[in-house]
Amino acid sequence: MLKPDRETGTEENQAPPRELPFQSTAVPPEQLDKELLYNYLAGEISVRRGEWESAYEHLMAASQEAKDPVAASKAARLAWRQGEMQKAGEAIALWIAYQPNSLAARQLALLKALRSQDMTEAMKQARASISIADALGKDGFLLLGSALASAKGESKIRLMKNLVRDYPDNAHAQYALALVASQEKKYDDALAAADAASHLDPDWDIPYLLQVQIHALRGDEAAAEETLRNAARKHPDSASIQEAYGRLLMQQKKYAEALKRFQQALKQKPQDQELRYLIGVLALQTENWELARSTWEMLRDEPRFQKQDEAWYFLGQLEELQGNLEQAIKNYQHVKNGRLKNEALLRVAILTGKLGNLTESRELFRNLRITAPHDAAQTYVTEAELLKEMGRTDEALDIYDEAIRAYPEDTDLRYARGLLAADLQRVDLAEQDFKAVLRRKPDDTDALNALGYTLADLTNRYQEAFEYINAAYKQSPDSPAILDSMGWVLYRLGNTEQALKYLQKAAEKLDDPEIAAHLGEVLWVTGARDKARKIWKQAIENHPDNKKLRKTVQRFL
Repeated sequence: MLKPDRETGTEENQAPPRELPFQSTAVPPEQLDKELLYNYLAGEISVRRGEWESAYEHLMAASQEAKDPVAASKAARLAWRQGEMQKAGEAIALWIAYQPNSLAARQLALLKALRSQDMTEAMKQARASISIADALGKDGFLLLGSALASAKGESKIRLMKNLVRDYPDNAHAQYALALVASQEKKYDDALAAADAASHLDPDWDIPYLLQVQIHALRGDEAAAEETLRNAARKHPDSASIQEAYGRLLMQQKKYAEALKRFQQALKQKPQDQELRYLIGVLALQTENWELARSTWEMLRDEPRFQKQDEAWYFLGQLEELQGNLEQAIKNYQHVKNGRLKNEALLRVAILTGKLGNLTESRELFRNLRITAPHDAAQTYVTEAELLKEMGRTDEALDIYDEAIRAYPEDTDLRYARGLLAADLQRVDLAEQDFKAVLRRKPDDTDALNALGYTLADLTNRYQEAFEYINAAYKQSPDSPAILDSMGWVLYRLGNTEQALKYLQKAAEKLDDPEIAAHLGEVLWVTGARDKARKIWKQAIENHPDNKKLRKTVQRFL
């Protein structure tokens, strides 16, 4: 659960220390005698041996003779871990007697009282803890909330409600109640207390974040989002709220809005390098090249960031996205360690090939398969896709053949080779690979759809194709690719009316040239030729290099 940053006892937010509320009357002996020294040593030896009862007795004896709170605290914790509450209580009493302003002693006494349902004693220790914390300049209510996390049952909620009645105007008391209630999944009580904290201290941002967490814990994502949105509006200068809202927007893929929130948060926390990292990622995502460059260069040159390799990687991404492939390679080559090292090497291999140095590129791919064998299968796929993109489909097929000989059970390799075989109109090989995937993974929607579409597009086995596509559709009825396949096989079966429904739904979900080609063809044969022309025209403007789209259009125009 959230703990308010401003109340953690840092120098910036501590109140000036005041006189401690309790005085100890215990007077330790001026020197250690033999008996006392023996009990200390025997207690420590017994602890190391795991002989807790003997350790307890010796530590208690040493504590009583020397009026020593340290020995008493050790005895208390030993007994507590063993579940010996009576012995623990005796030791805690000595600990408090010798060190009455110890928050740890008071909190353990509080937990013992709650365990035995002694609410009077629990309230006494809670009030003492708050007084001590206040004198130390700490948030006693937050400390109580943290201490009570280990307690079980609703008695701790009753305790906090009693304290709230004692401190009716204290927002921190309400916040602590909200924390404790949420620990016990009493979400209505927790929300009410968090809301009360917000009303008592409208300038305090943290209760809003707790409300968001509580809504999320009870599964009400809509309420969590609305609360966070309202909090962001009310607290534009709260770094915590702006960052939390930014992360939510990022999850929703609202990258431009998320970027603004992170930038707003960074104004309040200019040394927060993780925030700056998120800004760098989103600047790339939103093609804000100037911001991306300045952010990643700043992180690259910041020794405290300690992720210079990642900064170099994203500087490589920046150059690659802008088409500066040679500079991108140079940046990627600076990535010597870390989680992105192999990805950087992969990008170097790809870009080297795109620059025309195919022999060097393929050598880089081979080296990467040796140095990163756990990713070798995916490296094969990447190399084959590069070769396919460069029009060297026979070589791409050779790469897949080599890969499948090395990893015959890898379904990803089989699926990828099947797609290439279908592109080459090698129906026999495509069918072989897709069925190999389905033997191992009978419900694989991608393989079902790919096999069905291949049979519908390249053979006259339309009913068989429909069975495969329908099996995929039952599992993923909203997939644009599967909707397109369903529309296409229905068209092949002569059901143009139903085909149009699926193809139009697919086109609404995804701007894809093949979907546009199929939809335009079905519209054309049904007589809606103006609509077909319009769809094709728009698709060619968006995807001028798509061969299948152009080939389809050329057949009809």
